[in-house]
Amino acid sequence: MPKLNRYELLQNEFIEWLLLDKHQRAVANLPSSEMEWAKVKDVSDRTLRNWKQDDSFIAKYENRQREQALSLPGATTLAMKPSANGAKDDDTVEYAQIKQKLVERAKQGDRASAELYFKTYGKIFVDEEAATRRSDFRDLDTDALYDRVLALVPQEKIEAELAKRKAVPVLGDESQ
Repeated sequence: MPKLNRYELLQNEFIEWLLLDKHQRAVANLPSSEMEWAKVKDVSDRTLRNWKQDDSFIAKYENRQREQALSLPGATTLAMKPSANGAKDDDTVEYAQIKQKLVERAKQGDRASAELYFKTYGKIFVDEEAATRRSDFRDLDTDALYDRVLALVPQEKIEAELAKRKAVPVLGDESQ
């Protein structure tokens, strides 16, 4: 069996968490919202949004949901509604087709289509970027943020930079 990386493990945990209802989460003392789950697992909420739009994640979620439903007493495969396109439901497919037509018309020079596209999807993009900026470091104080950044930099680079700074004389410092 292949070894799973950190994100695959987190995705599996997130899927299991998503399949729990509010009561089950409270009883198990688990985070009650996606934002809380992301914070506890040290991932951004944008990562969760990206996962939820990823076809392979959606397929894993639906497979796990099907497994869970079939494990109930009296469950049969006939009770499960097959999803269109393997991983997406009918509404999602229809939405994608409408969006594609809008883009095609906008590319052909239809000003109204281009305007509608940017009014609709431009705002979504801006809202998502703003949410990401607010959520990534919102709750960190300066020391915690500094520690987080330093943890990403290899120790050798930090030591090399400190050595360079010690070698450069400071203006106005007569002791050197």
